[in-house]
This record gives sequence, structure tokens and C-alpha cells, in this order.
Amino acid sequence: MAEKRDYYEVLGVPKNASLDQLKKAYRELARKYHPDVTKEDKAHAEERFKEISEAYEVLTDPEKRRLYDQYGHQGLSGQFSNGGFQWSDFTHASDIRDIFGDMGSFGLGGGLFDMFFGGGRGQSGPRKGQSLRYDIEIGLEEAAVGGEREVSIPRSVQCEACKGTGAKDGKVQTCTVCGGRGQVQNVQQRGYQRFVSISPCARCRGTGRTFEHRCPKCEGRGMQVSTSKLKIDIPPGIDSGMRLRFAGAGDASPEGGQPGDLFVVVHVREHEHFKRDGADLWLEMPVEYWEAALGAEVEVPTLEGKAMLTIPAGAQDGSVFRMKGNGLTHLEGRGKGDQYVRISIKVPRKLTSEQRTLLRKLAEHEPKKGFLDRLKKN
Repeated sequence: MAEKRDYYEVLGVPKNASLDQLKKAYRELARKYHPDVTKEDKAHAEERFKEISEAYEVLTDPEKRRLYDQYGHQGLSGQFSNGGFQWSDFTHASDIRDIFGDMGSFGLGGGLFDMFFGGGRGQSGPRKGQSLRYDIEIGLEEAAVGGEREVSIPRSVQCEACKGTGAKDGKVQTCTVCGGRGQVQNVQQRGYQRFVSISPCARCRGTGRTFEHRCPKCEGRGMQVSTSKLKIDIPPGIDSGMRLRFAGAGDASPEGGQPGDLFVVVHVREHEHFKRDGADLWLEMPVEYWEAALGAEVEVPTLEGKAMLTIPAGAQDGSVFRMKGNGLTHLEGRGKGDQYVRISIKVPRKLTSEQRTLLRKLAEHEPKKGFLDRLKKN
């Protein structure tokens, strides 16, 4: 399997590209690789068109772009259908419509336009069910090791009483307005350009079917709400805002097509002590002034328990020490991050008489330094 190319390289834009730059790049490439106008091989053109559309989908979505910039292609695991980008994942139909409208001078009336907006050779049968979103909150400890959660999801399923027909007696007829397509098309010709608008049929509400008497249980919708339980596997190292995709766990299709997907959005609570930076952890650790001066072995909390950290003699306030492998699991599967400990030296507010005596004796052995001498040393 060929390695996926960098999305920024695919669109030919810099990593700090603005939304306008992304749109301009996508428009130019879409014109070039549209299979109905390209001068290249058709199969190659369709493959490139899908590739640039996938890159455009990711880089114009702030959350997907953040995940991609931080974790690469692995960070998008679970974001797309069937483990990879499909046309059903594309959310920029309006942009495609604009581009195809501009291409009207080429005399195009079908092709990929139909594939996105229905009709013609691109139509693939009944519409997919509605996808759902479910948000869960977990602690940093759970994000570190992963785990399993059971959630209850309310979703639309086929009505048991009418078997999804919406009809009281189960008898349905083909809609005479849309001819069973569920869509009505309006074509306007303006000079050499042809503009096509497609909308759901108002008579059958996009189902392509009509009936005489509505089902009393679902009121003619053919669907009813049911709550189902689902076990969610949370991968180790998951970050806040990431989505887990469960194919077919969304709403059922009112037309008998494939059910939608369920996207579980994970939110990781802020920890009382640890701050997260990708797979690394940061901890602010107070130490006694004598520990910093003389050096010491101190006990440090970690997400997995406790560990010992060596503070070298003469450590300064704000010094940072690295504890290798004590961070979170990398989603890319390349080991674990690190834990960084930044120390702050505690100065006692009250001293015993014995402590004062000892400190005075220590001060007597220290050379006297003025303000400029201190600055030079620092």
C-alpha cells in the first residue's frame, strides 16, 4: 500500500495556509483533475480528485487540522468512514457546487456533479442514515491507559409497527411528483451555462414513497427512537477533542440504506497537578531549600503511581528535570512521552532559633556581593 502524501503537499500550500489559500488551491486543482475535463488518464484523475478533496476536508476543519498537525495521518484514525476517507465524509458540497457552476461553459451537466448532488451515473442508491455525535468526559489517568466505557445511545430505528413504510397498513406507492427518486431537479439555462439545483421532494419528504393512511405509532415517519447500549474502547494516549467513529451505530436510513455512523467525541478533564503537552506531562514540584542546596532523592507523583527523582546539589529555582517514559502513550504507537518536573524552592516563612543560628553561620562564610556582582554572575 502506497504511503499517504502530506496534505499540504497535495494541495501545494504552506503549513500556515489560510482558509482562502486552501479554497483557491482546491478550486484550481479541482478544475484540473475533474474527470470530464482533464487531459490526463480518467482513472488517475478520479484518484487525484479524491486525494485533493480529502486534503481539503481535513485542512479546512480546525479540529481535524489540529489533529493532523500534531499526530499526522495517525491522528485522524476514526475520523473517516471504513478507516479511510469516503465521499460520504466530504462536507463541502457547496464548494463543489460553486466550482461546477463555474464550469458550465464547458457544457457539463453530469459527471462528478451528479455524483455529489444525486442523479446520473454517480447515484448510489438509498441515502445513508444520519450520523450521530456523543460526548464523553474522562480523566487524564484514563486517557493515559485507555479503557472501556458502556454508553446508552438514543437513535432512530425502523418502526416495528409499519416496518419502516410509514403506512398504517404497510402499503405504499411510488411518489408521482418525483417518480420515486425523493428529489426534484430544477434546471436553468443562462447562455452557455447550465445551473442545476436539486432539493428533497416536498410531497414524499425525500422518501420517494407515499401512502394513504399514516402509521399511528411513528406518525408516518417510518422511524422511532430507541436507546441502545454500546461499548466504547478508548485507546491509550487519546487527546481531548478526538473523535472515535463507530460505523453503522447512527440513525437507520429511512430509505432502507446503510445506517449512519456514531462519532464519540472525547473530552479529557484538566488534572489537578499535571499539565499535558501532547504525549508529555509537566509537573510543578516544590522542594525544600536545603534539598536544592545539598541535593536529594525526592518522591515524585506520576500517573502510574510514584517514582524517585534525583535533585543535584546546587539546583536552582525553576530548573527542569526529565523523567523519560513517564508520559502518555503516543497514538502513533512509538512508545511513550516523558514527564518534566519543574522545581520551585520553598523558603520557610518561620524559622526556629536553631535554624536562624545555622543560617547566620552559613551567611558569615559567604562573600559579600553587591547588586552588580549578582547580575554579572547570573
